[in-house]
Amino acid sequence: MADLPESHTTTLHDQPFPELLGYPCEVVVSSDGQWIAGSSVMHRHSRVAVYRAADLSCAHLLTFTMEAGSIAFHPTLPLLAVGLDNGDEYDRAGGLTLLKCDTGHRVDFTDPAWGIEPVRWLDDGTLELILFALDDGVDHLMARATVVRENWLGLTSDALDLTALDRTPIDLDAPRVYDEVSPAQPLLRTLAERAGRGYDAQGGVRAVAGLGNGRVLATRKHVAVECWAADGSALWSVPAPSASGGTRIEVASDERSVRVAVAGPDARARTDFLLVDTADGTVLDRHSVPFSAAMSARTDGVWAIRDTYDRSIGTEPPAPPNTQIFAAGGSDLIGSVHVPDRYDLVPLQARRCPELLYGRSGRNVVALAPDGAIETVLFSVDAPLGRVVYVSDGAGAALLHGHRELVRRRFPSGKVLWGRPLESEVIDLDSHAGVLHALCADDSLVSLDAADGTVLRRHPLPPYQPLSLYAAPDGTTLVGTTAGQILRCPTIRVQDRRTTTDR
Repeated sequence: MADLPESHTTTLHDQPFPELLGYPCEVVVSSDGQWIAGSSVMHRHSRVAVYRAADLSCAHLLTFTMEAGSIAFHPTLPLLAVGLDNGDEYDRAGGLTLLKCDTGHRVDFTDPAWGIEPVRWLDDGTLELILFALDDGVDHLMARATVVRENWLGLTSDALDLTALDRTPIDLDAPRVYDEVSPAQPLLRTLAERAGRGYDAQGGVRAVAGLGNGRVLATRKHVAVECWAADGSALWSVPAPSASGGTRIEVASDERSVRVAVAGPDARARTDFLLVDTADGTVLDRHSVPFSAAMSARTDGVWAIRDTYDRSIGTEPPAPPNTQIFAAGGSDLIGSVHVPDRYDLVPLQARRCPELLYGRSGRNVVALAPDGAIETVLFSVDAPLGRVVYVSDGAGAALLHGHRELVRRRFPSGKVLWGRPLESEVIDLDSHAGVLHALCADDSLVSLDAADGTVLRRHPLPPYQPLSLYAAPDGTTLVGTTAGQILRCPTIRVQDRRTTTDR
């Protein structure tokens, strides 16, 4: 098995700054205009990307298990300061990172008791830090400290002791003075336009699919579903009623339509299920429910929704059905079932399956008939299956599934045929033409022979935080990302490996 270079991947919606994942928090530009730095902060995790302004290429990507709440360029040097805060109200900690942009030299300083936000340069030699802490785990404290040096270059990890800095207390009720910070997204859009590119921060490709003619369907922020031509040009887009956009798509067997699940402005109070014409994006059917719901489907087009908000709590009997089943091609209700415990009958995220599969009581895997009246127990498991895809190949019908280990089970008996441990957690799973593709949390795409579990290829992916996967009919593998890019990975054929082995 050999790794495939990232350069073999082509990209749809190829916009700049993907390392910020569509969630830029702060953006700063160096005084000479040569460097752009941006931060993207999640809960107690963050990343800081540094770009070359000339072509917007990423020079450095720093990741932290703290929140990089403030970044600032030195007034004259290509030196970036990053203030870190763990965000823990009861056990505060933080740090300071300095990065020399042209050389990549990085040095990190930590403080086990104080978080830092913001950082700002007062002049060429002075860096000011605003620090936060707790006094005996009860009272909040805020203080100011300055670091003065004649030379800020080439520092080592012992050049600065944050815990020994003189701190001047700041009254928590006093007005807090920060530098004027430009809104991140408009600034990135302006910087992209200067470089002749566009930027819309429309990330979150939570579902992606490929059609036989090479077109690509995807969801993203504010978009229920969109369509891209094989050459990468945008064809049509169906707007969504909320920023979360579409959450799942199911393509009809004839590829003429696609069913899409879309959360409403308040995801707890509304979910839309759209049937969309793949030719031009016309909405053919819309079914809305006043609660959050998850969608599953069979290969014949029968589809089902499951109430994920649990409206039955506290309601008088008879409670409304929390699983509803609909006919293919529309929203005619053909069956329903109510299970009082929302965790007792849970839809499996099964792809390409001829049955509606559910987990019952956390142990049994069951197939639910379209009328909802018949439930067939297929097999029992000791742990949740994770992502699931159905295959029918030379080795027979099977379910392929996994979290940290990929497993092939004979269908419908559930007998384990093989297992393959992975180095990272599975985010999504799909299969085509005898190849099983596993999208992993370590930014890799692992492809295996679906028949025996032999690893065929490990494909490193760019650090755009993968979200979704689809094995397209042409053999390429599509990956949707948090950043908004849709990655198209090259074909791999299991026949190539078998032919080589035969020789």
